[in-house]
Amino acid sequence: MISFDSRGLEARILSLARYSPELLPPCFDSLEFQCETCWIDDKDTCILLHDPDFLSLLRWKVSNLSRVAENVELDDLVVVLLEVFESQGSALHVDKILGLLRRQNTELKMGSAQLKRVLKDNPELFKEMDANVFLLNSDLGEQRET
Repeated sequence: MISFDSRGLEARILSLARYSPELLPPCFDSLEFQCETCWIDDKDTCILLHDPDFLSLLRWKVSNLSRVAENVELDDLVVVLLEVFESQGSALHVDKILGLLRRQNTELKMGSAQLKRVLKDNPELFKEMDANVFLLNSDLGEQRET
């Protein structure tokens, strides 16, 4: 039995999606839960089984992160950016995003122009609302859920 908190499970799922998608839990490929063949293995505490919203969000992230260029540092940055947008829940100016990132990582060596390039290079994840203002792109997630 493997036990994860939601953040730990999300990190493991996103890593598997990038490098070993065949090891993803069966519920990522099917709407049916096949818990007996899953590596999480504990029906009583499985957040994927008990929280359909969390599972939908992870499915959305997996389907969108798989389109991002395979660069481990970039992957880590994109995951952190997703967390920043989710925690704020609104459109953010590049300078505000950079400030939030620097609070999490004081050694971050990135300027606003570089950050803006990362955001623009991932239109399936981030939508530019105005000049230098971005929002988490939920259009694809909404389309997949219907």
